Amino acid sequence: MLPEKIRSLAVSIGDAEHAGQLLKTSIYEFRYLNPAPEQAALGLLMSPRERLTWQDGDLFPPMDQNLPEGDLFMRIRALFPKQAMTPMHLLALMGRNGIGRVGYSLAEQPPVPLPRALSKSELLQTRYTPEVFDELVAAYLSTGAGIAGVQPKIMVPDRATVPIPSLIVKAGSPAYPGLAANEYLCLSAARRAGIDVPEFALSDDGQMLILDRFDMVTHTNGRIERLGFEDIAALAGLRVRDVLSDRKYQGSYQRIAELLRQLQLHSDNLHRFFEQVVFSVMVRNGDAHLKNFGVLYRNDSDVWLSPMFDVVTTSIYKYARYQGAYEAEDRTLALKWFAGKHQTRAYPTTEELHDFGRRICGVSQPAQVIDTIAQAMQQTLEQARGDTRVPAPLLADMHAAWEMGMAHAR
Repeated sequence: MLPEKIRSLAVSIGDAEHAGQLLKTSIYEFRYLNPAPEQAALGLLMSPRERLTWQDGDLFPPMDQNLPEGDLFMRIRALFPKQAMTPMHLLALMGRNGIGRVGYSLAEQPPVPLPRALSKSELLQTRYTPEVFDELVAAYLSTGAGIAGVQPKIMVPDRATVPIPSLIVKAGSPAYPGLAANEYLCLSAARRAGIDVPEFALSDDGQMLILDRFDMVTHTNGRIERLGFEDIAALAGLRVRDVLSDRKYQGSYQRIAELLRQLQLHSDNLHRFFEQVVFSVMVRNGDAHLKNFGVLYRNDSDVWLSPMFDVVTTSIYKYARYQGAYEAEDRTLALKWFAGKHQTRAYPTTEELHDFGRRICGVSQPAQVIDTIAQAMQQTLEQARGDTRVPAPLLADMHAAWEMGMAHAR
């Protein structure tokens, strides 16, 4: 059990175990404990070169971005029904295991022992049931809670020698049948198109998707390097949890491109962003919001666009805004395509795709990018016909949705 009130947490950044301190009074305060200006930063926009003490009325965005939400938060609530669950409690529960390189600990709390490692092959052979996934979450909650997103997911360790969970396990949902296989097909098409994605695999029964974390680098000497990660919502200074969750749907893809340019990323990153966002359009992913794009970094001069993640053909599912409401189909983007008061979330035309590529991202041949993606989508659909893990009705629905996207090719 955690204390009823948590006023202070020790903060680690990468290999620096005592890099800072997070305090909660009437405000949040973060203090770098090392006065050296060249130390690793908590976030790209919270550099110790600018100042050593930071204050805010809300939790700092680089910390807020990984707090459990959706299914995982509800599971935490069910497992600890009488435990206070403030952001400080959630950070303490997350420990040093969250996406990125920032970790948290209570001053007098002993390290949580690492649960038994589960190999990827074991997970892929596991036959999914809701009860099995409940057991998985309960067993690995102590180390696997540091990941945001509303989909059922948990992080698990796959190597006893690595003291942090390195695999992300995503499960299906009754509201979205075939979700794991859906994302598997999307990632397969993206990889075939040459788009950077994490390593991934679909379980033998097609009900769970297993992904390698993209924020960890294993060097030839066996050392694990933790990379910094911030999603676009955090970089924009937005907290998007709970009642503020709609904020991640506010903005435009043009503004994301402009933010990447402000960070002075190499121009290749804007080309990669164009690939990611066009791919989302073509597979009819209506949930490519501000938290589903991000950057990795070692320092503020070594920053690059993260691999594409959380990409699903959402248009094949229906949703209700509240229980008992009319079920609607997902026919719009998560964000506006272009910035502007009178712009909409409508899917862009082929001409708008080309214009975005040339004018916003500096891509000289956007049509070629679109053609490559369309070919990869078609090849993925053809290959999936012989995959018994992919239900035929799901494949038929995705084929119909992808046909609309592939029509953008010449």
